[in-house]
Amino acid sequence: MKHEHSQTEMFSGTGGTGVKDMPSEHSKLMPNKCTECHYYRGKAEVDNTPLEKGGHTFLLDKNVCSQCHHNPEKMASDWMVKLEPLAKELEGLLEKYPNKTSKVYINAKRNYAMAIADDGMGTHGIHNPKYAEALLKNGISALTSEAAWK
Repeated sequence: MKHEHSQTEMFSGTGGTGVKDMPSEHSKLMPNKCTECHYYRGKAEVDNTPLEKGGHTFLLDKNVCSQCHHNPEKMASDWMVKLEPLAKELEGLLEKYPNKTSKVYINAKRNYAMAIADDGMGTHGIHNPKYAEALLKNGISALTSEAAWK
């Protein structure tokens, strides 16, 4: 089962199962949402940029991050250290789970897919790390408590 998820869902903190909506702090502070950070201003770090200034790009303008965050790379790394073990744990539980058609499995897999599909700066869940953490923990809890009753 494959789910396609967008960074928009993570940014808005919606679409997960068993977890309340948790909009990222950035979604509250950035009136232009995605384009606050992903907007080509003509100072590209690599060559795959829009043809002209003003277009959407998946490149990150780190100068925007640095306006509020002292060391955004370290923040991303710190979140990866926190989220990576949860993602690996949930992935292992999903692989071993006996009933791949059960609702609990499907919901846990959706949460896992959402968290890992959101990748930026080398970090899963970067657009809303608190939501990614909640999604992963919910999936782990659902699969382990369900297994405990069998």
